[in-house]
Amino acid sequence: MFMLPDDDFDPSKSQGPLKIYDPKSLLKFSKLVRPLGLFFFFFEYYRLKAMTTKAMLEQHGSRVTNLQGYRLSLEDFAQFLNLPVTDKLTQVHNFFHQNDDRQIDIRQYVIALSTICQPSTPMETLKLAFKMYEDKSADVQEEDLATILEIMLGVKEVELSGLFLCLDGPDREKITYDEFHKFLEKEPGFTQHCLDFRNHPRKFCFGRIRTSSSESEENDE
Repeated sequence: MFMLPDDDFDPSKSQGPLKIYDPKSLLKFSKLVRPLGLFFFFFEYYRLKAMTTKAMLEQHGSRVTNLQGYRLSLEDFAQFLNLPVTDKLTQVHNFFHQNDDRQIDIRQYVIALSTICQPSTPMETLKLAFKMYEDKSADVQEEDLATILEIMLGVKEVELSGLFLCLDGPDREKITYDEFHKFLEKEPGFTQHCLDFRNHPRKFCFGRIRTSSSESEENDE
């Protein structure tokens, strides 16, 4: 049976190759949805309350895949959740990236919800995300996978060229869940060794190396 966590979202429960790297954005998101009560994102809560958290998330994801379009205005977002438009709901809607049309990609919302609901099982969130983004061949585009990982890991500007180079070369631009899952099993340090994103510690390491090298050259002169 679904139980609302007694405490706020705990990122320390996240483990494995997709362990949350920077929890700040997810912690903020958790605080935004909590006041709306009982994780309102489970549509028709009272009808579904006997389902497990995983099953409820999967059904929520299924609703997304059945939509005519993934981008929702604030009003559409409220209708999707069966909630009135309020200041709190507006804050949740504004949390996600919007273009000039003021619409959000509902898939990003579901991924964030899954991440804070089941932080100890990130592969379940990844599987759910793939189901929402995959095409008829079960492939997910590189750009979409980058978006998925940005939300799950709490980072920005994910670069996946290194990952696809390891798979089949630089010309590859898509991947299936099974392929990515197998890759993660072989790379437990995936985030640290195979990804690039804004403020990645490897960049700071390179920066220190370059700085030290420059100082050494100046001293030699």
